[in-house]
Amino acid sequence: LRSVREAVVSTQSTGHYYITNNLRSIMTDVEPGSKREAPDTPPQQLSNRKKKKNKWKNRKEYLDGKNRPNKKPKNDAPSGVRGNWDPIVKSNEQFETYYKALQLFPEEEWESFMSHMRVDLPATFRVVNSRGDSIPLNNIMKEQHFSKLKGVLIEGEPCPIPENIPWYPGGLAWQIDMSRPMLRHSEELFSLHQFLVSEVERGSIARQEAVSMIPPLVLDVKPHHTVLDMCAAPGSKTLQLLEALHAEGPHPTGLVIANDGDNKRCYMLVTQTKKFNSMAFMITNEDATRFPNVKVFNDKGKLVSLKYDRILCDVPCTGDGTLRKNYAIWKKWNQGQAIGIHKLQRRILLRAMDMLAEGGRIVYSTCSLNPIENEATVLSALRDRPEFRLVPSEGFLPELKRRPGLKTWKVMHNSGTWYEKFDDITIPHHRKSIAPTMFPTDSENHNLEYCMRVYPHDQNTGGFFICVIERKEADPEPVQITHEGKEVPIDTDDTEDVPKPDDPFKDNIHKNTNVLVDKMTWKTYHGYREDPYLFLEPDSEAFKTLKEWYQLSDSFPYGNIFARSKTVETQKQRNLSVACSRLRDIIQQNENKIKIINCGLRLFSYCKENFSKCPYRLLQEGAHFTSKYMGAKLFEVSLEDMIKVLGPDTGVPKHTLKPDLFEKVKDLPTGIIVFYLPASGIVPTIYSCVYSTENGVKAYITEDEKNHFRLILGQEPLMTKRELKKLEAMENHRKKKIETAARIALEIAEKENEDSKTSSDSPDNALTAENVDETAPLGNENTVGGEFGAEEVVSTQST
Repeated sequence: LRSVREAVVSTQSTGHYYITNNLRSIMTDVEPGSKREAPDTPPQQLSNRKKKKNKWKNRKEYLDGKNRPNKKPKNDAPSGVRGNWDPIVKSNEQFETYYKALQLFPEEEWESFMSHMRVDLPATFRVVNSRGDSIPLNNIMKEQHFSKLKGVLIEGEPCPIPENIPWYPGGLAWQIDMSRPMLRHSEELFSLHQFLVSEVERGSIARQEAVSMIPPLVLDVKPHHTVLDMCAAPGSKTLQLLEALHAEGPHPTGLVIANDGDNKRCYMLVTQTKKFNSMAFMITNEDATRFPNVKVFNDKGKLVSLKYDRILCDVPCTGDGTLRKNYAIWKKWNQGQAIGIHKLQRRILLRAMDMLAEGGRIVYSTCSLNPIENEATVLSALRDRPEFRLVPSEGFLPELKRRPGLKTWKVMHNSGTWYEKFDDITIPHHRKSIAPTMFPTDSENHNLEYCMRVYPHDQNTGGFFICVIERKEADPEPVQITHEGKEVPIDTDDTEDVPKPDDPFKDNIHKNTNVLVDKMTWKTYHGYREDPYLFLEPDSEAFKTLKEWYQLSDSFPYGNIFARSKTVETQKQRNLSVACSRLRDIIQQNENKIKIINCGLRLFSYCKENFSKCPYRLLQEGAHFTSKYMGAKLFEVSLEDMIKVLGPDTGVPKHTLKPDLFEKVKDLPTGIIVFYLPASGIVPTIYSCVYSTENGVKAYITEDEKNHFRLILGQEPLMTKRELKKLEAMENHRKKKIETAARIALEIAEKENEDSKTSSDSPDNALTAENVDETAPLGNENTVGGEFGAEEVVSTQST
């Protein structure tokens, strides 16, 4: 002990304790002074210093291929396997043993179930329904693309024709019995694939798995609902929620809050949802199990916690229902994964129940078939929250084939031991991993048969679990009788009594400040640090130039315009966006409590003086909203002029436009204006931002947006840069295949010639004049040839 005490040294300057050479020699039996001696500085400090020093060196070596793990040569790849990947083994003994024992369905269906699980998932997509052009776009897709697939052969087999998904409302969802990689790489389907890619980029079509479309449909969102998506990324279901919210018009009274705990996936969610162009939408980055209470003012002017009418809980899961597209799960699946994630799923569901309004609805869903992640989680939450109940599923999507939820099941530990009750567990470490909430205790009293199970072999889909949970209506509000005999409600609200500000800018923390605002100081900030929200005042300098250029009316929502900035509002802001009034109040009251990634609708973007006389240009995504308030720079055009403007990027001379339109635009200064074509039949009103110069006009929109408008108007789409690159790559690939085939044929011919020459020059078959029998008759197996003294004799057999 004395030697150890003498060996331990305290460094007060750094607060570190480290081991000297003497103690290290005692512990490791190494003589002092050897290479394994303790360093002069603490090991952690040395490690950090070395890591920082070699950071870029290691990165450069990795990029140069020095530190990469050895790869298999391409020639070792089996036939039919792309790249250097090993062939995928679509089997897992533990998976089959586990689900066979659970008896999810009759035993005679097992082979059909497994055969479907081993086949690639069909490609599915749907037309977005709330843009007003879903019907003409759906007709164009059927008439111009699907009809051309009849009689087409792919690898010698007939091309599958897309089929309508029968249970999806409006006939707007489609399924083609072909995997997405095949659809992407097939030359025969190039036109269809490019059409889908263009419309997906524009936001008119969404690629989404068929069973993934079910939860938002059964949630039954209305335009006045306040909706929360607790685990939203990557965003396909969130898009459906936004569609339902905007089903009756572009300005709903409700809103959608999409949350995800992963900071990187939140930005994926931004990319997916920004195509919808909604001003009643917000993305947050919070832990779903501890989602903070959002404070809002109620009708009495009190600050209360926001309650949600609809909550979607598409929780993280093991994902064994997605084996048809996520092949890696075949190798990694084990029962311990479901046991490990059950507690997380339960906490998310309980948090959703706490935030649900009376009479509200929760949809809990997973892409797993495991009852521990599904029925067990729902049952344990219902036992803890008796004011909730399951809703029967018979009335939802009648044409969808589904199975009822399980009422009984067993729990298997990862070691293979089965348990029917928690009390049966006697092994200590098994009791630590398996929770009592995983067992079907008291399942008869909670109607688990109301849950929905979707199996792959029922309608050629993935596996999925869905259930609808409803909060019971509260009892009538208690009343008291006054001395006058009148019934007066009893005020039982114990919320914070904070006066609601009359001026939305009264409590703006960014007003009249030129310092950086430090937000979220009370909690750890993960990921990119977002800029705060700066709501502009109606007399802001930015609005003066916008009013002068676009002549915006007084009804324009100036109080809802904001920028993302740490600087004062007098400086130039990059983007100006708009949020609905409810969203503005939420941001102002909760910005220091919730990490907000994105919200609202972008309207204007700052531009240089040589681009426009107005420092802010109108964006295409906000043209449909701003046009209602514009008194200038808004022009109604004819169909002929709109088609001209939507032509190639060369622009349209102003004098080629119709005379009435030419008189209006001929003297306009350089900048962005708006052309609109009124609605006609099933074609909605088309708004297009146009860049006006001294002599011409040009549509200032993306290629995908331009082609979409041309399709709606009955015109052929233009070839985009993306399609040109794809065609060029396909042509180069075709040439490379031809060159490779020619090179291989040439190598084979040269090798045969070399073998022939080698055999002719071998000592066994080559003879000289001295050892040739002159008396050998003609026609013998040795034939004499040559003109000189040393004559070459070649074997007839070798020849």
